Amino acid sequence: MKFNILHTEWSEGWGGQEIRILQDARVLTRRGHRVELLVRPGGRLEENARRLGLPVIPQRIRHAYDLKALLRLVRLIRLERFHVVNTHSSVDSWVCSAAALLAEAPVLVRTRHLSVPVANHVFNVVYRWPDGIVTTAEAIRQRMIEVNGFDPERVVSIPTGVDLDEFDPGLDPGPIREELGLGPTDRVAAMVAVLRSWKRHEIFLEAAALLARTRPELRFLVVGEGPRRPNIEARIAELGLRDRVVMTGHRTDVPRILAVSDICVLTSESSEGVPQSVLQYQAMARPVAATAVGGIPEIIEAGRTGLLCPPNDPQALAAAMGRILDDPELARDLGRNARRMVEAKHSLEAMAEATLGFYGKIYRAKRGRGGGA
Repeated sequence: MKFNILHTEWSEGWGGQEIRILQDARVLTRRGHRVELLVRPGGRLEENARRLGLPVIPQRIRHAYDLKALLRLVRLIRLERFHVVNTHSSVDSWVCSAAALLAEAPVLVRTRHLSVPVANHVFNVVYRWPDGIVTTAEAIRQRMIEVNGFDPERVVSIPTGVDLDEFDPGLDPGPIREELGLGPTDRVAAMVAVLRSWKRHEIFLEAAALLARTRPELRFLVVGEGPRRPNIEARIAELGLRDRVVMTGHRTDVPRILAVSDICVLTSESSEGVPQSVLQYQAMARPVAATAVGGIPEIIEAGRTGLLCPPNDPQALAAAMGRILDDPELARDLGRNARRMVEAKHSLEAMAEATLGFYGKIYRAKRGRGGGA
């Protein structure tokens, strides 16, 4: 069947979570399902959804117990006959989940993007209300089963998919080297991530300082924007790296930047599911060095599809990066194996199939019990 799907997201920021929602909406829309996004008015998600031509419903929700918003949303869900309501953040999950229950939407799902532990107390009913929970990594799923006591049948891991046409290793990057001030013989290490505290860009910079001592040809790209920019700029200055590090800000041409990168890095210390940036690196057949946190070990098989490092250890990261830079055969094998892994398991189509399968399973089960529409 073709589903009418409502995604709800109350974040006003921009990162992997919001990008995942847009990717999901785009691929399911292409498959003939009707997908709309209920968003914070004026936020980045609304802006980018409109740019992509996706239907958006800006709705104000003052707080998690906003009765007026609740009643508006009950009417909306009934009027638009949504089969699936999928909530993503805290405030929208409280209000929109309650609205979906009151409106008797056939399928209510909560997506959990981060590996931050879920509070394990009786009042956290917002995770008990949904028919099912989607996590972005198996590690998150297992914790919710083992620590929070969720029924394994209610929780499924569906990592974010990558658009394999957009992230193509054969992509011509165009004049990106000149644009970023890179010389024709410079080698490039890149980290793509929102500038947030748990991404630990400082570790990347400290590793860069260690490598820069003996590698005059090596340049470092910090790709992304966020609240930690002043702190990162200050650390670059403290380490004497102003002439070696390029802060690109937010970019919409990430595949082109990855196409000129010799190695890609992620230094998160926590909170990660399966990071989109690492999958994007791998889709571009770039060799990767990343920390072994959250769901990252699910996509990096050490020595085969990338190298793993302990978090908050710049020496270990520098050693892993140096190993890749000094061994062209290893770099080539890591990139090739990673691309094959993404093609086999982490395409947008694979994400869509798993998502629709989960929705359909819940929908059929409830209809069989006499529930749903």
